[in-house]
Amino acid sequence: MARESDILVRLYKDYREPLVTVARLFVRDRMAAEDLVADSFVRLYHVLPTLPEDTKYEAYLTAIVKNQCLNYLKSVKIHKNAEDEMQEHHQRLVAEGIRGLNALVPEQLFASEVQRLVMEAIDKMEPVTRRVFLESRYSGKTYKEISAALGIPPRRVHTEIEKALRLIRVALTDYLPAALLILYLENLLK
Repeated sequence: MARESDILVRLYKDYREPLVTVARLFVRDRMAAEDLVADSFVRLYHVLPTLPEDTKYEAYLTAIVKNQCLNYLKSVKIHKNAEDEMQEHHQRLVAEGIRGLNALVPEQLFASEVQRLVMEAIDKMEPVTRRVFLESRYSGKTYKEISAALGIPPRRVHTEIEKALRLIRVALTDYLPAALLILYLENLLK
């Protein structure tokens, strides 16, 4: 064991700095080069007792450093490729998001949900209010025509439509911002 310790101490004193310099030329990182050389000495320490007496320890250690550098560079390359793939994937996701947002028509964004909420509100209306509203908004009848068809005064037609719009407004207030709600109701009143 003393023989191995003497060999290791001599190699460390004589070759540590030159091996760090060589490793640094390949890995381009001083700290990584120092770690690789230190790991190489540890590897040599573990195999030293099993090596034949005529082994050229300097050459053997240099081969270990070389292999450590190669493994390090392969690892760096693998990590770099993985990072590049993740970056490309992220860029594709961002591009898809941009395309999706560019294709988005704001009026259609909530159209089906708004339509569902309006229909639910209409279903909850009293029968006269619902009929007046549907005749006005979906059949396109005038207040006078609705009044004659239902046998109610035109003023009541106006009151029932206001009641219907108030119920729809309440149904939509939690869902849409006030500006969208106003725009929708303005279109509904046309």
